Amino acid sequence: MKNNTVKFIDLFAGLGGIRLGFEKAFKDVGMETECVMTSEIKPYAVKTLKHNFGHEFLAGDIFEIRNEFIPDFDFLLGGFPCQPFSAGGKRQGFLDTRGTLFFEIERILREKKPYGFILENVEGLVKHDLENKNDEIGRTLKTILHTLENDLGYKTSWKVFDSLEFGLAQSRKRIFIVGTKDEKIDLRGNEPHFKSLESVLEKGLPTLKSDFINKLLAHFPFEDLYGKSIKDKRGGDNNIHSWDIEVKGSVSKQQAEILNKLFKQRRKKKWAEEIGIDWMDGMALTLEQINTFIGLPKTELKTLLEDLTKKGYLKFEHPKKLVKLQTEMVFQLLASMTKLNQKATIL
Repeated sequence: MKNNTVKFIDLFAGLGGIRLGFEKAFKDVGMETECVMTSEIKPYAVKTLKHNFGHEFLAGDIFEIRNEFIPDFDFLLGGFPCQPFSAGGKRQGFLDTRGTLFFEIERILREKKPYGFILENVEGLVKHDLENKNDEIGRTLKTILHTLENDLGYKTSWKVFDSLEFGLAQSRKRIFIVGTKDEKIDLRGNEPHFKSLESVLEKGLPTLKSDFINKLLAHFPFEDLYGKSIKDKRGGDNNIHSWDIEVKGSVSKQQAEILNKLFKQRRKKKWAEEIGIDWMDGMALTLEQINTFIGLPKTELKTLLEDLTKKGYLKFEHPKKLVKLQTEMVFQLLASMTKLNQKATIL
């Protein structure tokens, strides 16, 4: 630390939430902070980071950032990807390539030897890959803590916090792992304080003027929007889809019916069995399969689907496993051809 300024890097930065808390905490005790490197790959997150923060060094994929390019720093912040450990994902942990991103954190800590770090992940990390059902933590977290403590020499602490206890009207549980070179941080002592949704909502503000808001209010009276979600990944009476408000372009009544039926059908396991791929939450269906529950002439159905694809409501793709199998067949064919060439040369 120089000139009373703490330097830090922000990895898997997202929208910069961890950074905001880190900067505020030091500001409250009269110390300055300086972010010397930010790493994020999601385009919308990068756009938001550029808008909200100044950046001397805004980097992309952490795998492509070599150690010698990283400036010296005092603290590493890292909300490393949570899907491998989340109850909402497949919980593959370190078997998932995103799970190995922790070892990119290890690489940087080992090379740069900063004073400390703050890592964040989903609550599911705590008991991921349990060896015995009564264990406090699973093997994945044990591996992480062993790496940080025994291999890298940090004194670490961890605790699960719930955003509900910090005055947010939403419950989101997250594990925080912190460590420094010279002392174990006591994470106890937080006095919970709670707020209701009613107390944090802003009222009496004018409606924002945007193309999205105009389209939304053109299809739904304001009073009908209470309690609604706007997203394409879920159904139900309390959900509004992009095609319901024609966000990406005009949608006929017939096309809306197709999309709603397709939305429900794509989750049925029978399609995975018929196609010969593993089931996933959203099958890629063929024109023939779609026609079994739509019942239009194929030419007419194809025209309607192509229009929806052109506008971005649908995406034309091949099932991933099918593509993988086809790729493997190509490699096998190339290998066979190589062997034949070798034999021909020998002859």
